[in-house]
Amino acid sequence: MRHASATQQTCHPPRPGTWRLLAPLVLAMGLGACMTAHGASTPPERPPAGTEVDETRSVAQRPRAPASCLSVQLNGVTVLLDRDALARQAAAKPTQWKTEAERMALIEGRRAAALLEAAGTARDTHGCIQVTQALDGEDQSVLLAHLERGQATVLAPGAAKEAVAAVSIRYLGTRCGPTCGRGHIMVSVPGQPRPFLVADWWVS
Repeated sequence: MRHASATQQTCHPPRPGTWRLLAPLVLAMGLGACMTAHGASTPPERPPAGTEVDETRSVAQRPRAPASCLSVQLNGVTVLLDRDALARQAAAKPTQWKTEAERMALIEGRRAAALLEAAGTARDTHGCIQVTQALDGEDQSVLLAHLERGQATVLAPGAAKEAVAAVSIRYLGTRCGPTCGRGHIMVSVPGQPRPFLVADWWVS
């Protein structure tokens, strides 16, 4: 079941028959519709958690702010998110889950709803609704997911309007024994001395 505000979609595989040759295409389109109904697109695959890793990726971001946006300040960097996309993600979350994809859609939908509720009424110089309260781990997860997917607009400190073309996302995992270790994900603007977002990734 879904909330009343969510769009109800049911995805079925194509029936066998004369369209057999088109089955792979039809099935892919159906799965895509299911993912859209559950919110954001599939995030890129991260390096394996729980292992020694130090990998940095350059991820392109949106060049312009969305028409309806949410503004978050992190260590001088402004991150603009699409409010409409967050609202769709929150509304489309399933109330029950049976698959891993549905479980993640439920978690991400709840996080999106919480971040929207944290926004006030004040707007910044870009016309975006501001989130002024301190972010917790759940809020950081929402921002990180959008940055990993390239769905945010990022403004460096002192930048008036021009967004950065890409951010650097570093996956750092260290182990100190068979059951001892920790991983972090750090996001930075190229040329800046420190990351603007540091999120817990895994711990053992």
